[in-house]
Amino acid sequence: MPTLTHAAAPQSDPRIIRSKAAIQQALLNQIAIGRDFESLTVSEIAERAGLTRKTFYARFGSLGQVVESVIIELFSDIASRIDDTMLRIPMTNNSGSMLVFRAYEAQREILAPLIRHCPTALFIKPVGFVVSNLLRRTIAINDLQPMNEADEAYLVAVIASTIHGVLSVWVERGFSESPEQVAVFLDNLLVDGLQKLLTSHSESSLRN
Repeated sequence: MPTLTHAAAPQSDPRIIRSKAAIQQALLNQIAIGRDFESLTVSEIAERAGLTRKTFYARFGSLGQVVESVIIELFSDIASRIDDTMLRIPMTNNSGSMLVFRAYEAQREILAPLIRHCPTALFIKPVGFVVSNLLRRTIAINDLQPMNEADEAYLVAVIASTIHGVLSVWVERGFSESPEQVAVFLDNLLVDGLQKLLTSHSESSLRN
């Protein structure tokens, strides 16, 4: 079964960390054997994790939150490997995207069941959270003006939805293309437009 690697926060209670991990792993194990998310219940996942329903609800508000937490941990870990030089404009060598898609491929045993068996909304929301943090980091590194709330929301939604779409096709095609091929495709699709949007927005803000 696929196993999620956890980075424990030093201030967290070890019992909370263990019980959260057990719930996440129980859910991952079920979708890995082909169970659709809609067929799962809190009682079943709690039992498979060796916990009570009360403990489940002390850690997560719903099964959807379990999925979102897995995706946030996975994508945040991958995003943390992107160093500042990869985010400097102009982005010309695909190094950041290559790193990301190689990491996706390395986590294919977790990613593929999540893509196949969980609702799209449960994927896009946490990926959007990670994308938003990465976008703000890019703006800060390049000394650009912050985007307004509406523009950022639209941009994050477009990027998160595109990532989900590209990963969905890659999963359905059995990861037959190399990470490098998929990274180049996504860069050609998004990066030039993203750079133009960020720099033109910053220049417009300065003029105003």
